[in-house]
Amino acid sequence: MASSNSIFPQRTLGRTGVQVSALGLGGSHIGGPKVSSAGAVRIIRAAIDGGLTFMDNSWDYHGGESERRMGRALRDGYRSQAFVMTKIDGRTKKEAARQ
Repeated sequence: MASSNSIFPQRTLGRTGVQVSALGLGGSHIGGPKVSSAGAVRIIRAAIDGGLTFMDNSWDYHGGESERRMGRALRDGYRSQAFVMTKIDGRTKKEAARQ
């Protein structure tokens, strides 16, 4: 997953052995009204093209719009270039599964 020509330092993610960029792109801002859907896709793909491989998101951000936009950006081969982490805030097994 790590790009050999990345400007971002790489780190091993926990015990997974997967190399990801030490910096990540958070998803909160990409689902808001100040960024268009097409703009969000451009932001995410530019980050990946530049070597950023760690993406962080949550179903809570903008009613799920941030995750939908990230999903669109990760089409066309981009998904294999990024490690995507998403968060939930459910406190029970049932609520976590629903989210």
